[in-house]
Amino acid sequence: MDDSLGFESLFEGAKKTAYKAMDDHARGEYDEFALHAGVAIERLAKAVLVKMNPMYIASGKVHIGPQSKVKIYTITASEALTRLQSLGICKYDTDLKMLIEQRNGTVHATGGDESKTQIPTFAKVITAMLKHLGIPDYDFWGRWTSAVDVAVSRQRNEIQRDVELRMKQARHLFDDRFKGLPEKAKEQVLKEYVEPVNVPFYSARADGAEDDVLALALFVTTTCPACGGQARLKLRPVSTTQTGAQLAPESLACGLCNLVLDGPDQIAASGADVEKAQLPAGVAFTWGPTLAFTPKISQVHSG
Repeated sequence: MDDSLGFESLFEGAKKTAYKAMDDHARGEYDEFALHAGVAIERLAKAVLVKMNPMYIASGKVHIGPQSKVKIYTITASEALTRLQSLGICKYDTDLKMLIEQRNGTVHATGGDESKTQIPTFAKVITAMLKHLGIPDYDFWGRWTSAVDVAVSRQRNEIQRDVELRMKQARHLFDDRFKGLPEKAKEQVLKEYVEPVNVPFYSARADGAEDDVLALALFVTTTCPACGGQARLKLRPVSTTQTGAQLAPESLACGLCNLVLDGPDQIAASGADVEKAQLPAGVAFTWGPTLAFTPKISQVHSG
């Protein structure tokens, strides 16, 4: 049989493509994630079948070319997963079928939303096949092991799983930026970004007016829960009066590792300093009743 269809070749190919899938997902390239995840699943599925019996991946179609060169066709990803299910190794359920169909281009994700949520599906089927092979997760996933553990964890709620996974992805992308650079490069960059966090910084702007209600946003510096650099916490008023506003966290964004969290629940799940969402006693927003409803700037007073 062709060496490319041997266990080692298929297994290593599955690992390499699985890493690409995780990197794609971390960068928000969800269509590419579906493609690479599907390829990784197919290669590992065939590796499992080859390990049991090389004939398990044969489709029954044989082509004989010039000089009696024989080409054997292998089964599809769907056929491989169907055989694994019949052997009791993994489940070929609706979610997994959807991921394989996205890989094949049979269905297309709308804006990537469907593929975005497929990490648990991807992780679970890989875990099931590795368990059958008796291979530790780390030997396949490497640095992505902890992220995969989070994806398949039943102890965390959906928000916790999503936030922890995104933080680990952001951390990996941040580390990748320093490959090939001196060891102290990362420390120097973090030092430059972290030091300003220790100095209280508040900036405000009016995002416009809608239905005669002034829309304000306050930005506060805080420590990024993923890379430790400086992140920007955006606060929004949850209630307003003619002279002030009560604020709550709306989003967190880090320019170093590209972590983005939306809403107070995600920010709280990340372990970020949500106390930053509370204005110190000496800082308050005020605006006069004679202000136009669409001012270019609003005022921040301290003390």
